[in-house]
Amino acid sequence: MNIIKKVIIFFLFFEALFSIHGKIVFYDGAYVVGKVKKIDESSVYIIPIGLDTAEGVLIGNIDSLKMENGMVPVLNSSVKYFYQNGEFLRNDDDWMDQNNEFKYDDYTSLQNSYKYEEIKKTHQQYYQVSAFGALPIFTAVSLQEEDGTDKLSMNLGGSFQFPYFPIGALDISPGFRFMTYGFEASHQGRVQAINLSAFSSFDFKPVFYFIPDAFHLSLDFGVTYNSAYDLDQNVTNFPGVERENLTGNDNYSGTGFYLGFSADYWMKELPLAFRFFLNNNVIPQAPPFTTESTFFSNIGLSVIIVLKRYHSNNLN
Repeated sequence: MNIIKKVIIFFLFFEALFSIHGKIVFYDGAYVVGKVKKIDESSVYIIPIGLDTAEGVLIGNIDSLKMENGMVPVLNSSVKYFYQNGEFLRNDDDWMDQNNEFKYDDYTSLQNSYKYEEIKKTHQQYYQVSAFGALPIFTAVSLQEEDGTDKLSMNLGGSFQFPYFPIGALDISPGFRFMTYGFEASHQGRVQAINLSAFSSFDFKPVFYFIPDAFHLSLDFGVTYNSAYDLDQNVTNFPGVERENLTGNDNYSGTGFYLGFSADYWMKELPLAFRFFLNNNVIPQAPPFTTESTFFSNIGLSVIIVLKRYHSNNLN
């Protein structure tokens, strides 16, 4: 029995002596932490935390491997250092490493404790607030005069968005938005209203991965509630309509929706983004026809502020 105990103790000591903790980060942001047993030309052999046996991870799937002693033996699917039997050896055959960016000692101490760093977040993984302005560029006939002219006010508003999260092939961010709008016509009167909406932004960047990192193309959809804060309409004297055919009421309110496209530019060094958008807005008509819908299209620019606290490791 004493011999068996000594053998077990020997193997445990051998394993502790020739293994070191490391963190493998994959290209999709996922990672695995465990004891690194060996690094060769093709694979990293690691015992993930909670498991007992080593798993081989292909070098081509690894974005980076950082060891608890601070070394980075694998970076961008390139082996900088081999590891076996407790020794790190420089890969002198890595002809692609022309700049020799990482210079570490070939032999390192295993005494320092290591604190794993959080994976850096992108701007889209934080909450966001924005302010925007837009101009109507197209209106339905119901908002136009007989000669085809229209009078629509400039749109001003703001929004609050949650972080983007992946669903299938897209990244999706829900949020809330408010916007002002107004229109005036001889047969509609004058309406100044506010538009409140719950919306979602569908980012196609995971699909259009080939476009520059700073640019994002999105589809936006929201359900809206509309209510007038200034209304000038005489329902009793509505021209050309018999009183018994009037519908709705003297108050301007009702539901609608909007659908649009946007192109975003996210700044890398600053927590800012700029969004150019084109939206089609479906809204109620003026009293007494609030049960009927009309629409207008607008184009605008939104300035987005990313709500993140600065520290030296959160820049991407």
